Amino acid sequence: MSKHRLFNFAVFIIYIVGMTALMIWQGIGIAPDRYAFVLLLAALLVKKTRAFLLDWIPFLFILISYDFLRGFADNLDGRVHFIEPINWDKFLFLGKLPTVYLQNLFYHPSNLQFYDYLATMFYFLHFALPLAFGFLIWMNNRTRFREFVTSILILSYSAWITYIVFPSAPPWMAGEQGYIQGVSKILDKTLQAFPEKLSLPTIYHNFNPNPVAAIPSLHAAYPFLILILCVSYFGKKGLYFIPYVLGVWISIVYLGEHYVSDILIGAVYAAFSYILAIKLLHNVKFRNALVENLPLEAFRKRSRKLILFIERKFSPNG
Repeated sequence: MSKHRLFNFAVFIIYIVGMTALMIWQGIGIAPDRYAFVLLLAALLVKKTRAFLLDWIPFLFILISYDFLRGFADNLDGRVHFIEPINWDKFLFLGKLPTVYLQNLFYHPSNLQFYDYLATMFYFLHFALPLAFGFLIWMNNRTRFREFVTSILILSYSAWITYIVFPSAPPWMAGEQGYIQGVSKILDKTLQAFPEKLSLPTIYHNFNPNPVAAIPSLHAAYPFLILILCVSYFGKKGLYFIPYVLGVWISIVYLGEHYVSDILIGAVYAAFSYILAIKLLHNVKFRNALVENLPLEAFRKRSRKLILFIERKFSPNG
């Protein structure tokens, strides 16, 4: 990697970390539509605004559509699964539940510790990290960006289908319903330390969060997919991302948001999505269809026409 590119990487990482920290400090929820403006500002700084809009608007539209559809998944099947993930974790850990064990050991409701807030921050980087990584790849390699987009969309929509077929409750909900004892929803406590100081509009206020979308865990799957892409893109240096992945995984178990089995299934989904994306992108027929026929490309072409129209309309020479 050239020194110039390495410098750009470093500056972008500092920018993303700073903006993400600012959003958390101000209590601004990190939703894709809000975070897109963080990335848009970065695109403005590197003078790639038009390319960003053309490449990212279709992707973000489809990704946000997934979140919208996910909100309906829990309305299609009233059979929420509580027992199965409990039994799977007990099988893996010789009759014990990791969430119960970790909370009994570390959680003190009347005296929250730094790791409670650290786990909360890991949890809320769910959207920020994949989008920031996608932007980093997009700035340097469009082919790799297509791999990222295809992988994450396959992962998201395959998870959505699973949520419809197998709605599963997280540990905190199982605790509320009496299926397990000794589990709290720690986020209800920690989020009180991050009041919303600045309210910004987001369409996610109108979305159903779907509390029974636990299997597969996309909080586990997204970081694992990024790890796979990091290794593919950076080689052995990509393994430096492992501590972050483990940090997220431990955090979501400790917070009572997921079972370990949810995480393992999410990792399998991530690996499958990456493999399928690579195979599809190497398929000539699929690649030609992606370039010429899919609604994504049609949307991209319309976006290009709209941007050119706006540029002509508001150009000082226009």
